[in-house]
Amino acid sequence: MKISARIQSTIDLLDIILGSPEVPADKIMVSFFRERRFIGGGDRRAIAELTYSVLRNYFKLNWFHKTDSARLLVIVYLKAIEKKSLISLESLFVNEIFCPSPLTSAEIKILNTLKPEESVPIWAAYNVPEDIIPYLKESFPNTFKDELLALNQQAPFDLRVNVLKNTTTAVLKQLERDEIEAKPTPFSPIGIRLEKRRPLPDYPLWKDGSIEVQDEGSQVIALLCKAEPGMSVLDYCAGAGGKSLAIAGCMQNKGRLVLSDILEWRLKRAQERLKRAGVHNYECRLVTDKSWFKRQEIRFDRVLVDAPCSGTGTWRRNPDLKMKFTEQDLLELVQKQQEILNKASKFVKPKGLLIYATCSLLQIENHQQIKNFLNNNPDFELVPIGTIWKETISSSCPTQEDMLQLSTFLHQTDGFFVSVMMRTFLDS
Repeated sequence: MKISARIQSTIDLLDIILGSPEVPADKIMVSFFRERRFIGGGDRRAIAELTYSVLRNYFKLNWFHKTDSARLLVIVYLKAIEKKSLISLESLFVNEIFCPSPLTSAEIKILNTLKPEESVPIWAAYNVPEDIIPYLKESFPNTFKDELLALNQQAPFDLRVNVLKNTTTAVLKQLERDEIEAKPTPFSPIGIRLEKRRPLPDYPLWKDGSIEVQDEGSQVIALLCKAEPGMSVLDYCAGAGGKSLAIAGCMQNKGRLVLSDILEWRLKRAQERLKRAGVHNYECRLVTDKSWFKRQEIRFDRVLVDAPCSGTGTWRRNPDLKMKFTEQDLLELVQKQQEILNKASKFVKPKGLLIYATCSLLQIENHQQIKNFLNNNPDFELVPIGTIWKETISSSCPTQEDMLQLSTFLHQTDGFFVSVMMRTFLDS
């Protein structure tokens, strides 16, 4: 495929992404390539890379020239970010099959009158919504710009070893034999980081359920639940079951693992993944099953609340989320998080643990939520994260704080937050 054809395919893909703001970009991309099987593997990677590059630079591109046109975003990206000359661009936009049509006089005028890069404001320079700047400064007063840069880089490709079927050592050896460059993740003892992204559906270790794709930060959250064989564990906002899969390994298929969510299709997806992983001590429940949940109060040793959040910690992986961010959405999420945390806390036994997690970098969703919860729930107390870390992961914890904020810049993970609380007594 010619470079010009790749550019046209990128424009086509971006058109769909921009026209479907309610659908994640990665899902659209999977469907796009499934419907165009004639596009080869190398071309797919190049198109995906260019698409994500445009999405990562969306705010900067719109500062240069405000537009919702996929074609114009790509044109401005090639000129302003990749620094292609007008002559070079005109050679790529040509009247040939599968190629983008020639630049119009209006487009050429736009390219010749782009704003000077020297005057770009900080939010556009670092490609984040302007409203988010004060919140990120509050979270990272000393490494603010470094965090913004990290959020605009490509995420690594992490795997989690399914300990029900294999070991980290054995998987690493198999990857080496297959000439796939990989190394252990710095924190998670069941994590492996590949040097290059690669398709996995046909790889034997994937097919037999030995490995799953999961960011190291997400693995850490699951391990910090300190789930053990024989326990009762509730993953209250389970989604498609990523953390439940890791928790199941800790439980060694012994005990009771309940996944709940508000959407049935997510739980069906979770069931498929659990079966492939060889997990059989689970059940799935819709949150709307109020009579069932009423009977589960004070019955669980562990309750994980992986709360719906802004997703700011995953922006490097999901740059389209930045485009959908609004401060009003954030404030509504904060209220929803409080309600979910309060509901989930009712299921924790005395001496049981309540684990609150988000993939957010914002204190308003993280530290402030826990502070408010503890102020209103005297029957819970904070368990220092270092204590849990040493018992479940290693002797060296990456923070001295009682709560853990994983940083994309400092820890090279998605920006996950976690707090662990113990129920010390029943509040009458």
